[in-house]
Amino acid sequence: MADPRTLVTAGLLFRRARARTGHLGALAATVAVAVATVILILVVTGEAESRARAAAAAGTPVEDVDAAVAVGAASLASALPSLLLTVAVVAGAAVAQLGRLLAAAREHETETARARGLSRGQALLLHTTEAVIVGVAGTLAGSGIAAGLAAAIGGTDAATAALTQTAAAALIALLLAVILVSALARRSVTRRRGARATTIAAVALVVAAAALGLWQLGFARPGGFDPIVALTPTVVLLAAALAALAVFGVLARVAALPAARARGLETALGRRQVARRLPLSGVAVLLVALTVSQAILAGAFAGTWAAATTDSAALRVGTDLRVDLAPQSASPADLGASAAVDGVDAVAGAVTDLLEFGDDEVSLVALPAASAPVVMTDAGGAADPSALVRAVTGEEGDAGEAGAGEADVVRAAPVALGEGAAGLSITVSAQWTGADVSGALQPLAILLDARGTPAAVPLTVARSLSSIDGARVVAEAALPGGAAPWTLAALVMRVGPTPGVPAGTVTLEEISAVGGEALDLAGSVVFQGGEREQVIWLADGRERGPAAVPADALRVAVSEAFGARFGVAVGDRLDYRVAGTGRRGEVLVTAVVDAIPGASRADAVFAVTDDLLVASLQRGTSFALPGSVWAAGRLDSDAALSAALDDRAVRVAAPGVADRMVGVLVPGWWVAAGGAAVLALIATLAIVQSLALARGPELAVLRALGVTGARQARLRTGELGAILGGSALLGVVGGAAVALVLAEPLVRATTPGILAVALSLQPAWAPLIGVVAALAGGLVLIIVGASQRVRRAARDAVVGEEAR
Repeated sequence: MADPRTLVTAGLLFRRARARTGHLGALAATVAVAVATVILILVVTGEAESRARAAAAAGTPVEDVDAAVAVGAASLASALPSLLLTVAVVAGAAVAQLGRLLAAAREHETETARARGLSRGQALLLHTTEAVIVGVAGTLAGSGIAAGLAAAIGGTDAATAALTQTAAAALIALLLAVILVSALARRSVTRRRGARATTIAAVALVVAAAALGLWQLGFARPGGFDPIVALTPTVVLLAAALAALAVFGVLARVAALPAARARGLETALGRRQVARRLPLSGVAVLLVALTVSQAILAGAFAGTWAAATTDSAALRVGTDLRVDLAPQSASPADLGASAAVDGVDAVAGAVTDLLEFGDDEVSLVALPAASAPVVMTDAGGAADPSALVRAVTGEEGDAGEAGAGEADVVRAAPVALGEGAAGLSITVSAQWTGADVSGALQPLAILLDARGTPAAVPLTVARSLSSIDGARVVAEAALPGGAAPWTLAALVMRVGPTPGVPAGTVTLEEISAVGGEALDLAGSVVFQGGEREQVIWLADGRERGPAAVPADALRVAVSEAFGARFGVAVGDRLDYRVAGTGRRGEVLVTAVVDAIPGASRADAVFAVTDDLLVASLQRGTSFALPGSVWAAGRLDSDAALSAALDDRAVRVAAPGVADRMVGVLVPGWWVAAGGAAVLALIATLAIVQSLALARGPELAVLRALGVTGARQARLRTGELGAILGGSALLGVVGGAAVALVLAEPLVRATTPGILAVALSLQPAWAPLIGVVAALAGGLVLIIVGASQRVRRAARDAVVGEEAR
């Protein structure tokens, strides 16, 4: 019967630990690295809200920022567990393997203690005590390491934040302690019946969970906690590592088959040793493959997230900096004030309306033809502003498809007023069938400044002369503030407040630019009675007269989403209405593109401002003024631009508040990848040392057979190189497959602001290569160190009785 007074004592525990100091030190180091990694991940991601709020664009309302923070926090809560779980899996696998190695090293002493009466409960108490001591030591060391690294990177505040994560550190240490107890007790107090069936079932479960997660991840949406998002990355990485292990085992056994018939020692011994010791080396294969796969996924997520969020923000905003002024319009003076802001290189006024095609609404974006290629973003290649402008201005197109239908399309041709123009003067003659209302005429000039910004300028009647043949009216106006030179796009003749409007004809007799060039324009308009507004001249190349002038179609480029929704292609024509205004028109599709930058929805059309203006005035006297200021320049000019436009909110072509909160996952992934690499190296070093101990007698036998120490070192280098190098290569293949199927869905499922057209796999190569290179360098050092130890040991090895 066991005697607890003599078998389970502090002395026994101390002597057991001192005999296996190296193993226990490796276990404590593993726990410390895991604890430090988890703490650093939590510190990095804990700054999400403060960073996101600090990056909010100038003028953004507080309630909008709060709403975005709430969405980002929910999305982050779904994605963060995957990082912690991945570190836990790697650390757990490393601790489990180190625990098994420790149990194997103690096999003889354990059997001796059992023979002297050590019970299972007493053995479990010894294991638990050792695990607790290892966990406490690892927690203290890991917390100190994390605080030191945080202080070096982020200062005192970061170090304080690291120390506040004690609960998380204790939790991961407790988990690893439980795993260690299980691993230590496995040989001494449990039987392994059914282990193979259990392993196969576990692998099948992991693979099935990975397949289910990948399937469901496509339906996940950010903005709330989703367990699929939390678990899928870890499960898929683990499945890839298990697949790499299976492939390695098959290759090792296949390569060992012809080794028995091979003549060379290098060929036979190396292959057969790799195949024979798969149970031990397989854990190293699993850890290295898992770590490499995780690093590749981290690089794929980081690069894809950065490109997708930046390009999506650019597509939504349409330009570098944007200020929406609705319900007011952007005047030439507003654009002048915006252009004067330091850091702003170019500005333009944009029309952003909604058009109705049948019962469906789509987004309209219109910019001046000259300014669009300068201010509109290409969103990392998702759009081509220059090609957009060429397509809708008729500079390019498929003659076979669209050319035949472009005979009656809008062709705007504004007339220049000249460099020195300071005003505009017109003279009209009017004949009325009833009362003379010439004195109530209120001419309106539609002008475009050098930036293509339209401005409606009322002309004041300077004098009105009546005669038997009718009346002659002279009206004048000064040019508004804006960028010269100006051009004239249209003249609208309006009749002001009168008891009624009789039928009559108004003819444009003379028009001139004050201080500018003489204008040779003509036109007349017939009032049918009751009408108060008519376009008397329009820059469409047609002369107005008593006969009605047919309206033309507006050339537009449409997005692929628009084309798919309405089933249209290049050359098709559609009728539209401008939402909320009653204006109608017809469009001719001249191009179908991936996306329209600046559109409020995926279904969108693009036109140039002057063509849109002319198309509207061909059908009436109302038109859309630009409601947004688009500016190309430095993104940090948002505060100055907001101040220049009466503290309006500025939209910036950069990830938004919610996106930036999820963006802390990028450094979190790199911390997890770095920690996993260190864990894999610690476990691999322990495994290699255990292999060396198990094969110690072999060195003397080979030495007696005439194999020199140098040759044995080369043989061991080849074996370890095949194991670790092969596992790294399989990890690269598995990681590439994981990145291919997981990176894009994971970015879309975790980040609220992602547009499908802006999402493509774009790995962050520099940090990825750095992590993989560091891991590879550590593996090379382990191999070199092991081969040197073999060389020294083989030189002095003697064949003992146990090796005969």
